[in-house]
Amino acid sequence: MKILVISSKGGVGKSTISMQIVAPYLYEKNNFKPIKFYEFDDENSDSLSYGGSELTKRKLIEVEDEVLFTQMLEILGQDENICIDIGGNKSTTMALNAMIKTGAIYEVDMVIIPLLDGEQDAINASKIYQQLKSVNNNLKIVFGLNKVKNLKYLKYQFDNFFGDVRGIFNDVNALIHILEDDEKENYIAILDDSVIKYSRKFGTTIYEIANQDRDFRMELNKVNDIKEKKLIGFKNLVYTDCKKYLENVIKPAFEKLNYIGDKK
Repeated sequence: MKILVISSKGGVGKSTISMQIVAPYLYEKNNFKPIKFYEFDDENSDSLSYGGSELTKRKLIEVEDEVLFTQMLEILGQDENICIDIGGNKSTTMALNAMIKTGAIYEVDMVIIPLLDGEQDAINASKIYQQLKSVNNNLKIVFGLNKVKNLKYLKYQFDNFFGDVRGIFNDVNALIHILEDDEKENYIAILDDSVIKYSRKFGTTIYEIANQDRDFRMELNKVNDIKEKKLIGFKNLVYTDCKKYLENVIKPAFEKLNYIGDKK
């Protein structure tokens, strides 16, 4: 399975969705073996923040006209589970152009478009969606609603996606208006949580932290140094919160991606 994560706007959480959701999702589909991960970005290399992760074999690709067309065909022509994270601005334009012109876009199984709750995010996501659909109307597109404050009130925070559920504001630019009926539920919600930040500081993913087989209580009993106790105690806190995040956010996202992937 080949999943593309793309947005023309920077800072919307492409790397968070790529590494915290897509990488472990494909890792499970790959019989729990590392998947190939390509990052197309001349300005940032956010995936390097996850340098300790063992879910992926990462490669940073420079976005250069001379080699981009050949690279796209080579990467997407592989019969493997692959995640492609494309940076914003110029990187988006050039990479998408290369995929469309070479026909490599037809090798993509699913596209995830990340967005925050601002109006401009929805407008940019809409443009990418319409461009992709104009090329391949059968392409499965998922929207990654990032930095969600409260899963229960998701539709109130993301009214630029769902439309004005309050019935107060003009929601003419809401994404929901341009989606086909069978696509209106094609989204995953990424809860904003400190464990995202801490997992990056540890250089790994929430998925990997949550799946550790460790007994922190036993480790605490083995040390006397107060500083070391504090560190182990903090790791236990992060571990516990990561397990909750895995159950409440990551696994439901996996289920949603499976559901969308299986739809005809």
